[in-house]
Amino acid sequence: MFTGFTNQTFEFFMAIRFNNNRAFFQENHDWYWEHVRLPALALAESLSETVEEIDPLLERRPNRVVSRINRDIRFTKDKSPYRDHLFLAFRRPGTDRQSTPGLYFEITDQEAYCGMGFYGENRPRMNALRADLLRNPQEFSQIVQALEPDFSAHINAFKRMKIPETLPVPLRAWYPAKGFYMEKTWTDFSLFKSPALAEEIARSFQRLRALYAYVIGLEPMEDN
Repeated sequence: MFTGFTNQTFEFFMAIRFNNNRAFFQENHDWYWEHVRLPALALAESLSETVEEIDPLLERRPNRVVSRINRDIRFTKDKSPYRDHLFLAFRRPGTDRQSTPGLYFEITDQEAYCGMGFYGENRPRMNALRADLLRNPQEFSQIVQALEPDFSAHINAFKRMKIPETLPVPLRAWYPAKGFYMEKTWTDFSLFKSPALAEEIARSFQRLRALYAYVIGLEPMEDN
């Protein structure tokens, strides 16, 4: 049962940031396990039923949902071996996490986020979005408006794509999307240290349900 994170959770995030090396992590593995890993696994378990209601195909096994502390440093300039935060990612197994719609939660020593979307490029699915925006702009507009102002849109867009003048102004930022996510932010540490955090995330996931269903239901379209 998720009972909340602890002060030691956030202290660990700060400590590993300034002591990001194997020796420090090995010496403090129990600290990490008790105050970071175990509560995160419990949180994932608490959210499992809600996630299943949204899409039973989404991965819900806590060990697969909770991020590893080890970073993949093969293709990045930052060679720090460990993360100074954690995240939960609910997405369909066997799919690319950068370009496949999913639900997520992330927490750091300063704030927490939850949302839905994907930040990498998924051109076939976004081609389908573009076609649907022209065919039926009202449906997507209503879904997004229902999430405002609690959720903010983050759109990774093509810079030179021509936007049809017939498209309603509020939707023009969405038309050239490569990928996007809608995200809610919290800074209330009393919430983070409470069982109520799981309930708050579950409610937020339920609010994102219509958007997830819309995006996952788009039939990918290759470029003409």
